[in-house]
Amino acid sequence: MRGIRIKSLLTGTMLAGLCSATLSAAPIFGTFNIAGTITATGNTITWRLNDPPFPADQARIGPGSTGSFTGLDGTLITIADLNRVTEPVGAPFPAQPFISFLSGPTLPGLQINNIFNGIYPNTQCTAAPAVGQVCTPTPPNSPFNFVNNQPAPPTGPFATATFVFSGVTSDGLSSWQGNFTSQFTVPYQTLLAALAPGGAGFVTNTFSATFLVTPNAVPEPSPAILAACGLGLVLFSAGLRKKFNRC
Repeated sequence: MRGIRIKSLLTGTMLAGLCSATLSAAPIFGTFNIAGTITATGNTITWRLNDPPFPADQARIGPGSTGSFTGLDGTLITIADLNRVTEPVGAPFPAQPFISFLSGPTLPGLQINNIFNGIYPNTQCTAAPAVGQVCTPTPPNSPFNFVNNQPAPPTGPFATATFVFSGVTSDGLSSWQGNFTSQFTVPYQTLLAALAPGGAGFVTNTFSATFLVTPNAVPEPSPAILAACGLGLVLFSAGLRKKFNRC
C-alpha cells in the first residue's frame, strides 16, 4: 500500500505541475543596451565583440538593464548575422534566431522578423557633403538612416547611421524592438562610396543599441485546456480513492 501511495503521489504531482506550467507561463520584459562592432555590405550585416580576441557574433550588455534583464550588465550575448536573402528589408519575414543571453540561459532568446526600411529620401545621397543632409540609399531597400552632423574641421561633416529591428521572443510571449546607432568621423557619402562598385565593399564601425521587450497580451487559458486539466485531476482523484478503498 505504501508503494501505491508513493506512486500515486508522484503521478498527481506531475499532473498538477503540467497544468500549472501550461496555465502560468510568464513573459519576459524590460530594457537592455548592447555594444559591439558591426560590418555592413550591400547584402549582409555581421557582428563581433569589441574586446580581444574580438570573437564573431557576440556583443556586450551595457549598464542600466531593467526587468527580466536586471543583473546581466556587463555580460555577453550571441547575435546572429543577417543576410538580405533570408532577412529582407522592409517586409516581415519568418522569425529567425537573433539574440541569446549567455549569462541568462533560462531566458527565451530574441527572434528577429522585421528589418524596417529607412525613413529618409535618397535625393541627398549623392550630393556634395554638407551639414544637415539626410539619406536612405535605394535601391535596394536599406535599413539605414544617415545624417551628416556638425563638422569637425578640417575633416567635414561627421555622420550618424540609425536603424531599427523588431521581433518576438522564442516562447512567443513577448515582442521586442531594437534601436541601433553607429557614429562615423566621415560624411555618409564616404561610406556609400565604400559600398559602391569599386569601393572596399564593406563598412566596419562600432555600434550601440537599446532594446525594449514588452509582454504580448496573454490570452486566458482556453476552455479546452481548463477542462482537460480539471478532468485529469478529477479522474486521478477518483482512481486514487478506488485504489485506497481496495486496500
